[in-house]
Amino acid sequence: MLVAIIAPVPALAGGAMTGGATLPEQIVQEATAGEQLGKQAQEVVTQIEQYENMIQNMTTLPQSMIGQIMQPIDQLYGMAAQAQQLGTNAMNIANQFQNINASFNPQLTDEYTQKYESITTGLNKALNTAIQAANLNPDAFATQAQAEQAISQALQNPQSRNALLQGAVEAGQATVSALTQMQQTANAEAAAEMEWRKNQLAYQTSQVAANQEATQALYGNGANPQPAVSASGGTLSTLTQTLGGD
Repeated sequence: MLVAIIAPVPALAGGAMTGGATLPEQIVQEATAGEQLGKQAQEVVTQIEQYENMIQNMTTLPQSMIGQIMQPIDQLYGMAAQAQQLGTNAMNIANQFQNINASFNPQLTDEYTQKYESITTGLNKALNTAIQAANLNPDAFATQAQAEQAISQALQNPQSRNALLQGAVEAGQATVSALTQMQQTANAEAAAEMEWRKNQLAYQTSQVAANQEATQALYGNGANPQPAVSASGGTLSTLTQTLGGD
């Protein structure tokens, strides 16, 4: 399994799980983080494509240029690692929501969890395929140092250089695709959870109203009972006293 290069990547606004946020808020944060990271990944892919076109016919590369090309490639695999982590986060959030809200449809939760797992698994396979297409061994990417060494050597070889950059572009496109799918899944999950909470609130509100109506029907409006009044307006005790001659 590929262990992606963890390189510095621009911070994501709201990308990390916010302390104290509710689970529905967290899944929305997941969708937002996926969208932002996808845009960044697409920009990096474009940058790698530009380098690919620039150096396609160059026999040798200055060491300084190899360093420049390594920067977006490092960022790309850092983003791929973040995408995989987003998928894991989303699975955990979905399961936590189900555990807290037992009446939420467990089959729906399973579908979301399986979707996230499928996306992350597919992304990992795509990354390994892209690395192999560049004539590199995915096992050489077990650490950042090993990965950078393998990539640097491939960039110095004109025969493997283009394959490497094309592989990086394919890996980037797979990352963007996975992030898009995660965002769509998270949005669908958030909408389903919101609809469920809305229905729960409506049901609870109707139960409270029904209980109040039942109470009023049984006990009236809840006011204290008033003394019986005679036709002349006196109280029942006054009328009794009059009849008794007092």
